[in-house]
Amino acid sequence: MFRPYALSLALVGALTVVGCAQQPAPPAAPVAPVQDAPEDIAALNAARQAFMAAYEAGDATAIGNLYTPDAISESNNQPSLKGREAIVASLTGMFEQVAVKTTLTSEETRTLGTVGLDRGTYTVTVTPKAGAPPATSEGRYMVVYVKGTDGKWLVSRDMDNALMPPAPPAAAPAADAKSDAKS
Repeated sequence: MFRPYALSLALVGALTVVGCAQQPAPPAAPVAPVQDAPEDIAALNAARQAFMAAYEAGDATAIGNLYTPDAISESNNQPSLKGREAIVASLTGMFEQVAVKTTLTSEETRTLGTVGLDRGTYTVTVTPKAGAPPATSEGRYMVVYVKGTDGKWLVSRDMDNALMPPAPPAAAPAADAKSDAKS
């Protein structure tokens, strides 16, 4: 009798050890993303400064390098631009025609883990290269950033809207009265 009891006890002990060894460790609690880390806020502030400098320099490629490859840019009264290449192409065409001075004034800069937000107001002065007088407009902007695995923050989405509607097109010059009389 001792033998079957000892064998049963050994079997139960072995199964207990094996059963315990196969139990996976409980999952670790998720780590909360860091909110508004000072180094992340500083990086978004630096990205805003780089954007303004590149605009003033008329450097479409430098601006494009601030965007993710699949970024979407939605500017006031313009079609949406999808992808870095479309953004650079649009800016290149614009910079061939005008010089631009942009001032961005942030009202809110936030981060949560790998997502950032910059919201504020802008003033932009556009000076046609053909010699027409400059035009200035003001508005609001919002930029969504994502932080890559390399630690670099890039624009994923941006949108702006002017505070005032665009100026109506200039009226056609009045016809010369003499040419009207000859008709």
